Amino acid sequence: MPTGPDAFRRRNGLGYPLRRVSNLAILGRGIWVLAALTTAAVAAGQPVAQVSDPGNAVPVEGRPGLIRVGTFYLTPYVHVGNIGLDTNVFYTPYDRHTDIMASGGPGLEVVRPFGKTSRFRLDGGLDYLYYLRTPSLRRWNGYGSGSLELEGVRTRFAIEERYAQTYSRPNYQVNARLQQETEGTRAFLRRTLGERFSLALFGERSRVRVESLDYLGTDLQQTMDEDRDEAGGELRIALSVKTKFVAGGEQTWHRFPYLPGRNGRAPLAYGGFRTDETALIAGSALAGVRWFMGDSGGSRNTFYADVDAARHFSPKTELGGRFTRDLAYSAFATSGPSPTIVQQMAEVYVDKVLVSHIYLRVFGGIGSFTSDGAVTLVLPGQGPQTQVRNDNFREAGAEVGYQFRPRVRAGVNARYTTRTSTFDTFGVQGLLFGFTLTYNPPQPQFR
Repeated sequence: MPTGPDAFRRRNGLGYPLRRVSNLAILGRGIWVLAALTTAAVAAGQPVAQVSDPGNAVPVEGRPGLIRVGTFYLTPYVHVGNIGLDTNVFYTPYDRHTDIMASGGPGLEVVRPFGKTSRFRLDGGLDYLYYLRTPSLRRWNGYGSGSLELEGVRTRFAIEERYAQTYSRPNYQVNARLQQETEGTRAFLRRTLGERFSLALFGERSRVRVESLDYLGTDLQQTMDEDRDEAGGELRIALSVKTKFVAGGEQTWHRFPYLPGRNGRAPLAYGGFRTDETALIAGSALAGVRWFMGDSGGSRNTFYADVDAARHFSPKTELGGRFTRDLAYSAFATSGPSPTIVQQMAEVYVDKVLVSHIYLRVFGGIGSFTSDGAVTLVLPGQGPQTQVRNDNFREAGAEVGYQFRPRVRAGVNARYTTRTSTFDTFGVQGLLFGFTLTYNPPQPQFR
């Protein structure tokens, strides 16, 4: 992960304006509730007066949590998603429904530190999705993760196991909500080889399972149930104190239990630059080539890009932008040589901490994806239609809120999304407006 833009958001308690993060990351956020903290402190045998300020990333000097129990630190919290108005509940171009929604639930973080920079961390909780007038969308979900971070003078190692059960739209290709389970492990090792050189190795495995759903003539369980393995490495060469040149590659293996004909591997070779958070422009700019090679034949390649850069005008003001382009699997069968799409997205954002603890976030972005050949969909009232799927989407929004402490904030936000497609059923728009209460726990770094 790039250090510069992330560091600004960690320092000021801000999340990502537009980037599509995983449901696990979304569910991992929350707020502190005073009653829960007081009860937990008393239960742990701690006087309430010793409970530290729950908003600080390190509540007491040298303490990575709120309540100390032996060598462990416990942090109970409640996470809350949007509480507000959804103007297109089912995300359809016609017969739009408006409803009031809310999501949230309890969570607990447990940390065992080893020195100043190493730690063992557990985090987990429940999440309830509630719609006032749409009972069919109400769901209980949950998440959990465990990670170990070890850091020495020349070596850093991190490993994480995570699980999430969610009920949401899985990606831009599918408008319907799906019950989905994701489980996986990832690991990272970085070793300093000399004054200017370092080597990073990383690997990941994941298992995705979704409910069986006939969506526009396709059973999404067959096309989206997937086992994925990834391994790669990166050589980093220091050009200056703040800038590194990087060259790396990775290999990803995809396996589909129901449709083995979709199995394949996707090598990637890239190079570029990374800068630290004190640089004039902080972040990273990587470019390369991604290939897809199907086990049963068929191949494809495309230009790959991953740019995440920000300009810090002051400790409280950041202007940044992102651009990504890569291959991904199509949720539908394609007539081309590979079951893939090329997707890309660009965005700009401004993060500004105003007077006192009041902050402002403004963001906007555009994106698109194109299938490799035609897809066949069975559209309601129209029957089967076959053509290349080419979608374009735009998104813009803003949030104004109050920053209680670096890890806790409350705000009012609005997000408007619109999309056009070669298939009319995907040409939708919607406004999500509401109130959020957010707790941002620190996350281990794996790049």
